[in-house]
Amino acid sequence: MPTPYTPLVLAIDAGGTAVKVALFDATGRIVRHRNAEVTTLHYPDGRVERDGNAFWQATRSTIREILQDDIAQRVVAVGCTGFGNGIFLVDEAGQPTRPGIVSVDHRAQPIADQLIAQHQDQALSDENGHRPWGGQTLFQLVGLAQNEPEVMAKTRWGLACKDFIRFCLTQEAVTDPSDASGGGLMNLERQDYSTEALAMLGQPGLKDKLPPVVNSSSPAGRISARAAQETGLPEGIPVAGSMMDVAACALGAGVVSDEHMVFIAGTWAINALEVTRPIQDRYPLLNMLYRDGAARLVAEGSPSSAANLGWYLKNAMGDHLSVEEALTLAESCAIDSQRCYFMPYIHGPKPNQGSFVRLSASDNHASMIRAICEGVAFEHRRHAETLMEYSEKRWPETIRLTGGAARSPFWAQIFADATNCPVEVVDAPEIGALGAAICAAVAGGLYSSLEEAAGAMSRVSRYHTPVADNVAILDERYHEFVRLDQGIQALLDV
Repeated sequence: MPTPYTPLVLAIDAGGTAVKVALFDATGRIVRHRNAEVTTLHYPDGRVERDGNAFWQATRSTIREILQDDIAQRVVAVGCTGFGNGIFLVDEAGQPTRPGIVSVDHRAQPIADQLIAQHQDQALSDENGHRPWGGQTLFQLVGLAQNEPEVMAKTRWGLACKDFIRFCLTQEAVTDPSDASGGGLMNLERQDYSTEALAMLGQPGLKDKLPPVVNSSSPAGRISARAAQETGLPEGIPVAGSMMDVAACALGAGVVSDEHMVFIAGTWAINALEVTRPIQDRYPLLNMLYRDGAARLVAEGSPSSAANLGWYLKNAMGDHLSVEEALTLAESCAIDSQRCYFMPYIHGPKPNQGSFVRLSASDNHASMIRAICEGVAFEHRRHAETLMEYSEKRWPETIRLTGGAARSPFWAQIFADATNCPVEVVDAPEIGALGAAICAAVAGGLYSSLEEAAGAMSRVSRYHTPVADNVAILDERYHEFVRLDQGIQALLDV
């Protein structure tokens, strides 16, 4: 426990199901941590929304709870991160003009589909550096302008998730380069908003709804008197520009060069890699300005990661085994044994769906759980191989593994063997919050740069080296996994 005079930073990580609030010291250690449960509404037609006022009320209550016992006086700065490619519309006073939209919302997909059908997608990609998809902030904003003009007329600012929370803390409408560029709203070469991209979609006037951009490590407002009263935070301390969650996780994992790639193995399989050269022709799912514009961070992902195991334990096994017990059972299944394959698409992306393939009489819970672990690692490898197209190297020196899968040495070793790349497990239970804390530490003057702060606050707890015999077995299984998946997709004509 730090001394009473040790400075602290507060980090807020607003995810899809909960808001994580944590206090970090200057070495990156968590001093206190709480979760605020928030309600996210999923509608049958694909809309996914969150009430902005309830979102803030849950967050501020949790901040106040974590700051009990006079610890607030030691907080020198705040950092916020949250899901990217969502949008919260607010008026001049910061009051929501409609419920916030979460990035998995599908309502704007027809706009992206029409753009692709009209063969205009390449021109847009050349302008903003992304391949079009309906959950992107750009398309969400355009869809709202088309379908809810009366709401847009009352709206002053369109804010990313973390930027909405910061507005509530500071009464300042600001964003950072990662959210602005990762949302498809910027020209990456000019590093400013792209009126051209908005014009291609018929809405050039939306640029007036976009907030100013400040560096992730810079102060982007200060705690207001009202927020200080509501949360217990010291009035006037800086709130950093920070980063969207994917970039914050990369920073929290210490990814500040192309030597490492981060694997985020949670609900989503997200792989991110820093690149230095411009991308042309083939564009990634996410392509954002990173480290205050010093580099690009590219990412590929899908909802096909460790949450598949949670589904199996709850729905197929009735919660009879804990995650730890299940992974111990899977470890009893020898790597060279005959077993089934698992396609890790329980949560999509549609039209893909999860399935066990080649089940036989010799399969049991141990082999099926091992197959789930392997299928998740295989899907991460497939995303990683896509990212290699944007890097001059074939593979980075190491993979920095985070998320639920990283907690298990057995599963982490599967990642190392499945990719034939050393895996380093990051010593941080809340990696996104750590990334936000690193930004706050710079904004609060504890460090002079993001690189210096990441070096001091991010560390590795375990190292997994690929085992040659295991690599050979899993490489053969990976190629069969890909072949089976392609066959299933062809059979379903998707």
